[in-house]
Amino acid sequence: MVTGGSNANNGGAKKDRETLAIAAVDSNGPVADAKCVLTNSKGDWSVTAPDSIEVRRSDSDLQIKCEKAGYDAVTATIKASKTEIPRPEFHFAAGGSGDDDENATITVPQYAPSITVTFGSKQANAN
Repeated sequence: MVTGGSNANNGGAKKDRETLAIAAVDSNGPVADAKCVLTNSKGDWSVTAPDSIEVRRSDSDLQIKCEKAGYDAVTATIKASKTEIPRPEFHFAAGGSGDDDENATITVPQYAPSITVTFGSKQANAN
């Protein structure tokens, strides 16, 4: 199971990247050293939870797979939503385009900035 936190921080103000916090828990509390791979149409990123990772923004779903010795792997999908961030300002020596004040923000895709992966109960020892 994976849960996402609120989108209150808008994932940061970068146009093509956002930072996601990844945590892992089980029924007893936090789980350290879970190996997670996050994938969307823009690439793959590996992180050891708990930690934060910067991913490329994408309209596609974010696939998450986390593994930890002694647990079944957890896979989940986080849907992309939309947010507005401040428009990056570019200044060109050749002059302005005339639309400097047209829009102060741009709409970009984003995922939940805080993601918690929940591992099930520990696997029974097969020995």
